[in-house]
Formats: sequence, structure tokens, C-alpha cells
Amino acid sequence: MLEDPASPALYRRSGAAPYPQPGDALPAPIQPRTLVLRDRTTKATLIPFSSPQQVPLSLLDYLRQQLNREIEKGDTYPMMDAFTLEAFGPYWFQNFGAVMLLGDVAGGADGVRRMEEEGGSGGGINWEKQCLGSFYVKPNYPGRSSHVCNGGFLVTDGARNRGVGRLMGECYLEWAPLLGYTYSVFNLVYETNVASCRIWDALGFKRIGRVPGCGNLATQPEGHFVDAIIYGRHLGYKKEDADDERRFERIKYYLKTGKYPGDADSAEKNRLRAAVRNYTLVECGGGKNGTTSGCDGGGGGHGGGVDIAGGGDKLMLGDKEVISEPRMQYEIARRYHRQNKDTHAGINKTTATVSEKYHWNRIKTTVTEVIENCAECNEKLKKKSLKAAAAAAAATTAGNNGGNGGGGRKVSGGEKSTGIATASIIWTKGSWAKMAQ
Repeated sequence: MLEDPASPALYRRSGAAPYPQPGDALPAPIQPRTLVLRDRTTKATLIPFSSPQQVPLSLLDYLRQQLNREIEKGDTYPMMDAFTLEAFGPYWFQNFGAVMLLGDVAGGADGVRRMEEEGGSGGGINWEKQCLGSFYVKPNYPGRSSHVCNGGFLVTDGARNRGVGRLMGECYLEWAPLLGYTYSVFNLVYETNVASCRIWDALGFKRIGRVPGCGNLATQPEGHFVDAIIYGRHLGYKKEDADDERRFERIKYYLKTGKYPGDADSAEKNRLRAAVRNYTLVECGGGKNGTTSGCDGGGGGHGGGVDIAGGGDKLMLGDKEVISEPRMQYEIARRYHRQNKDTHAGINKTTATVSEKYHWNRIKTTVTEVIENCAECNEKLKKKSLKAAAAAAAATTAGNNGGNGGGGRKVSGGEKSTGIATASIIWTKGSWAKMAQ
């Protein structure tokens, strides 16, 4: 949201290939999605668009008017100048945009155009009733950092308090990684925008920064400037990993502030109160729950620099640091696995070593994934399998020779493949895990 709306569109040029070009088709998994609103009855359809040319002109103009109304209110967006129709289309839809429409809309972008054409004879379709909201996804930075994305969200006037923003946020988290992005940043969310903050807190975004006095908002008294929150979140996690991260972050938030997350229900409030008995917070410059010091700033004396999880507030379960972020979990497991350069530790040893100092759910699963992806271990196991195949082949040959002159049993042609079969068994995933220990 911080770029000049009149500047040329940025496209992703870093991260995983292929890189998108103007007019490219969307990835196949991104398809129109039927959703149910908060009342559990009303259906809506979220329709993706890859360019402004796909969006009917009347719908584009309606969304422009809605955004201009938000800009005029002056309490959610930083811009002060209204968009023209020519400027709005490229700004909102040049990379990727999605629109939520009421009902079960078939046919995707083509279906939306047909809606406009069929409504034309009756004086035009009423987008005020039909359109519930829209969001976009685009790079947050240019060039080498363009795999980090940003999103803008707009809920229309008639769709407030129906769960539209939350549903669009959930789809944003699913679709952004499919577009090649690995991290999302929301540069500027005014802390007075309570509805937006509640959504991002609930969807596992972290408050990675704060800009004091950032907003000179129209709704605030003269001379009163509002802070802005910077949100960040990794993309593409498995659901269980994202759920674990969200749970630990909410425990940390409760311990740090003494307040419940805005969307916590009574059951979660009970769980958070109970968590105080088991969890503590080590704050940099403060200490456990603000009483004693205890942050190492991310340095590493333990294990020759393996202690990489420091820096920032630490959630502790007993004397173990809780690691909520899956990427950090993987990195810690990888470091301990590779601690000895000559002989990498196996699954059980690595799991035990990590568990002495850190806590997260499914540590052994993370360690197994690390070892399966270890190039050095894979190379060693390949050599072992080839050596086993050679030994088995030699034994088969010796058996054949023994059958001719040494009283040994003659091996049939079908049995001569036994050595290769043995090697392939050794190289299966399950046996691989045992050999890696």
C-alpha cells in the first residue's frame, strides 16, 4: 500500500520460477471458490482475475468508488487523492485481484462478464447488492525481494459485519503461496482499525513492527497522530503447523499484555489462563514475564553456535524455549543434525538433542524431514545401497560357481536378481530412516 499508485506495476522476479508476465494465466489450482458467510446460510463466490482487462468496466468502476469512499473517510488508507478509473484498474488488478460476489457464480471471470451483459438490458446489474468485497496480491518490494508480497482489502458498504474480510484473508493465505510468494507484509495497519487488526491477529500474522505517530487521520482530533502496525507472516505452511504457530503466538500475546486476543472465545480464554501455570515469557531487556533478565539476542554459545533461536521475546515451557515458527524449527533441527561435519546425527539422536533445549509439537517429524533432505546423507546411503548390491551380486556369482564345482546349489536365472532386489529394499524410505540413525 505504500507505493505510488501511478508508478508502473511490479512483478515477481525472485523466488521460485516461473516468473509471471503481464497477461499470464493464473496457476491451475487458483479457481473460483464458493464460500458461506457468517450467517452460515448465505453463499458467495470469490473469483480470481489476472488483469484489469478481465474485470467488467461497471464492476471496476463500482470498486473504484468504494475505495475512493474509504480514502475520503481518511481512517484506513494513507492516500488522500481519489483514483480515476484509468488509474484504479492497473493499481488493483495488474498482478492479481479477486472479487467476492453474492451467490453461487459459475464460469469464473467469463461468468462475471455474462452477468454484466445480461443485466445491461435491464438498466445494468446492481453491483451494490451483488459485490461484497475485493483484494489484491502484489510484490511488496522490487527485484530480488519481490517474492515477498503485500495485499490490499476492501469490504463494500453493504457487506460489513458479515465475515467477508475474514474469508478473503483466509483465501489470501491460500492463494498467495500458489502465486510464488513466501512471505507477506502489511506495511501499514492503523491501530485504530480494530476490525482489520483482529483479522490479522486471528490468522497468525505477527506484529513485526510499529511506526509511532504514523497516521494523521481525518477521524482523530487535530494534532493527534495514530501508530501503525506492521504485520508479517510466512506463507505456505501446513495447516497443523499454522495452527501450532497461532496457538503459541496467542499464549505469548496473553503473557506479554495480560489481555485476551480480540477474537478469543470463552474456551480459549480458559486455555490461556491455564497456560500461565506452564508457560513463561522471557523479554529482552526485561525477563520472565517482565521480572528477570534472560535474552541472549540470538547469539550462540551452546553447541558451537547452534543456538539460533534467540532474539526477541521468548516463550518458555519450563526450561525449554518454545519455537512456534516452522522455518525456525527446521533450521534448528538441521543445525543439530549437521553439528558433527564428519558424521551427521541420526533421527533419534537429533530429536533427543533438540528436545533437551527446545519445544514444539512433532519435533521428530521435523528432524525426519531434515534428514530426508540432507544431500550428504543421501549420497552416503546411495553408496551403501550400491555396495550392498555389489556384495549381493558377488554372493550370487559365488553360489553359481559353487554349484558347478563345490557342492553348492545352482541358482536359477530368476534368483540372480536377488542382490539388486536387496539393494532396492535398502533404499526404500522406511529403511532409509533406520539406516540414518
